[in-house]
Amino acid sequence: MNISLASILIPIAKARSTPSLIDGSVAGCNFETGYINAGECLPGFIAHTIQFVFAFSAGLCMIMIVFSGYEIVIGSLPGGSSESGKNRLTWAIIGFIMAATSFFIMDFIISAIGG
Repeated sequence: MNISLASILIPIAKARSTPSLIDGSVAGCNFETGYINAGECLPGFIAHTIQFVFAFSAGLCMIMIVFSGYEIVIGSLPGGSSESGKNRLTWAIIGFIMAATSFFIMDFIISAIGG
């Protein structure tokens, strides 16, 4: 089994040349060359940013829902109270609904502006 140095270094070099968060899918923007057309690029960039923020907030809500489930189970043991877990679950679900609703509203606005 022959492994050359080039077969190890080429994937590393390709991985370093790839941008991390913003790829070439934003219309009118080329972040590698610096060409940015504000009329085409700005709505797409805002849409990508909004999707990232709302995906993060949805993930945080799901973590809070799981954590509140554990809190309810532990609070139901003798000598414990599950009231704080139920309260956390209620607010996590309300937060998730608000985040999902605001995502759909912002997605509608961005699609109306961006075309």
